[in-house]
Amino acid sequence: MNSHIARRIGAIGVAGVLIAGLAGCAGSTGPSSSRPENEVHLLVFNDAAAEAETALAEKFNETSDVKIVVDKSPETESVAYINGVRQSLGTPDAPDIFMSWGAAQIQDFVDSGALLSYNDWIDQTPALRDSFSPAVFDQEVIDGQAYGIPVRGTQPVFLFNNASVLSANGLKPAATWDELLSQVSTLKAAGVTPIGLAGASQWPTLMWFQYVYAQTIGNDQVAKALAGDTSVWDSAGSREALTKLRALIDAGAFGTTFDSVDYDNSPALLRSGKSAYELMGTWNYAVQAGADATFADTELGYSSFPAFGSLPAGQLSGNVSNYYNVVADTRYPDTVKAFLQELYSPEFIQSQLALGNLPTTTDVGDYLADAPGTESAKKFLEFTNDAVQAAPSFQLSWDQAVPTASKQGMLDAMSGFFSGTLDADGFVKALQGLQY
Repeated sequence: MNSHIARRIGAIGVAGVLIAGLAGCAGSTGPSSSRPENEVHLLVFNDAAAEAETALAEKFNETSDVKIVVDKSPETESVAYINGVRQSLGTPDAPDIFMSWGAAQIQDFVDSGALLSYNDWIDQTPALRDSFSPAVFDQEVIDGQAYGIPVRGTQPVFLFNNASVLSANGLKPAATWDELLSQVSTLKAAGVTPIGLAGASQWPTLMWFQYVYAQTIGNDQVAKALAGDTSVWDSAGSREALTKLRALIDAGAFGTTFDSVDYDNSPALLRSGKSAYELMGTWNYAVQAGADATFADTELGYSSFPAFGSLPAGQLSGNVSNYYNVVADTRYPDTVKAFLQELYSPEFIQSQLALGNLPTTTDVGDYLADAPGTESAKKFLEFTNDAVQAAPSFQLSWDQAVPTASKQGMLDAMSGFFSGTLDADGFVKALQGLQY
């Protein structure tokens, strides 16, 4: 599985066979002397980014009596990683610090009292919260309690374009929905698929719903729907969003073969000029640059999702961030707090940029000019950072915000609407029938 896809997979529900660990930690608040002496265990997700976290722990240990012990998860896929954490909670083998991908993953941990709220620490040290983009930090604030400190990079979704194709047809990147819709006929007449879509992979189709809904009803309403308020799916705003999408589909914006295109092939369509646009996560820059550095430097364009409606433009959706969470019975909370404060240190920010990650600290822009990589790559990082810092809201990808059991049903409904096998009523019914 490609690493960017692995990072996308984050949604996890309360699997019945895995509840035993959580049940064992109910009410287990406060430091526990049964945990390892003079050690704080950090369970890292064992990929390339773990190098920076390991280095951070080693540096921290140089001046700390209580040592951060880095344990590398045997899992390389996020669902399996979280399941491993879930099974260990309530036992001495549970990590003190572990990583999550959003509130949906930790809700059952919170419900069982397994996690430590950071609110008291934030009262003492506001920088634990204020060092990060609010739209990112707030993703793991549950019922007013903060449970996650952002770590690693952010991956919002943008509308990429082939600048040469647009220019050859007298077009500029669409800044508004109406502009995008109006360009469809021009591009079709030129033999270009206006918007490349990896429909066979399904999750790229989801991105279109995420943005049209964000601009139509707002991410706050979307969040309510994903939390189980199914009336939102049948609201006037929801149906307006579906009408907009239907107009774009019926205009032929995505061509006629998108159902047979997967993500392994869709970037090449944009790069070769067979398509003019592709809505995709920020990893697409690295994908395109890896395949053709010259194209990335000179022809690859990108912009925020075209604006429309009365809501502020610049709403974001995608992979918001990873988060460090702490178990409620950690033996050395002061050490844990001190370690978490290093997550917004200059050294750690620079180490993340060296890995190609864009940290979500409010001051990351100060470090971009000296980040490694080409000038084109730095420009893209600056664009991404500006968008994140200015975002009115940042919605976690829908399929990561619902229980695992609902993920495929959601993707099937999105695909069905695009292919025409589901109309608006069918789509609403399908979304209302999911487990939240």
